[in-house]
Amino acid sequence: MEKQNIVNKINKTLKEFFSMPSNPKKVKAKSLMNLFIEKGIFSSNHSNGLPIRDYLRYLDDNNMLHLIPYVMVERKAIYRNWFFVDISSCKTSSSVNDKYETRIKKKSSQSIGRRTDSDEFYIIDLCDKILNQKASRQHKFDFLIGDTGRKLPVDAYYERLNLVVEYYEYQHDSSVPFFDKKMTVSGVSRDIQRRIYDQRRLDVLPKHGINIVVLRYTDFGSTKKLKRDVESDFKVINDKLRKFVK
Repeated sequence: MEKQNIVNKINKTLKEFFSMPSNPKKVKAKSLMNLFIEKGIFSSNHSNGLPIRDYLRYLDDNNMLHLIPYVMVERKAIYRNWFFVDISSCKTSSSVNDKYETRIKKKSSQSIGRRTDSDEFYIIDLCDKILNQKASRQHKFDFLIGDTGRKLPVDAYYERLNLVVEYYEYQHDSSVPFFDKKMTVSGVSRDIQRRIYDQRRLDVLPKHGINIVVLRYTDFGSTKKLKRDVESDFKVINDKLRKFVK
């Protein structure tokens, strides 16, 4: 069966499944294998739901997981757990994501002053000076996708150098309980999802021929907030970006 046709049939089946009030709002993907066989999507079940798990892995590996808005993935170190959720009761549908992005844009415009005072902006400002070009900040690539189907931003993209620079603040390496205790739509806490997305950038960008350099707050000292010693910080960044400096 053509892959797009499979997507359409899976979405139709899941819509029908979750429209039944008696059905659960979240199920393991493999538990619906008999239903998918009944609908003619797969011919047989084997190895504990392997057909649907393999198909979801294929979509995920090709950054197409967003084609099935009902899917939720729980990423482990060496494997992935797959679930389907009722998108009418959570924030994983594309329509909800669109509204979410609109709210984020409005919030971003209101808080632009606070963000431009951040350590991230300070570091990228220095990168701009060292590389003698202005970065596209919070740049998004079509092929770099989060678990909800939205594009993941990068801190800075220098198109002429085909270079992405990421600045890891304290929370990238450490948990911040007050902010990180809330679970995400991916089924993991915010700190774990942040690390998953950090690793996804490191894995996906080079596959598309894009260089990535990570600057960490620990590169500039031992404090969570930078002391902003411009001369010292400039030297650290210049060393890290030496191969890209003309």
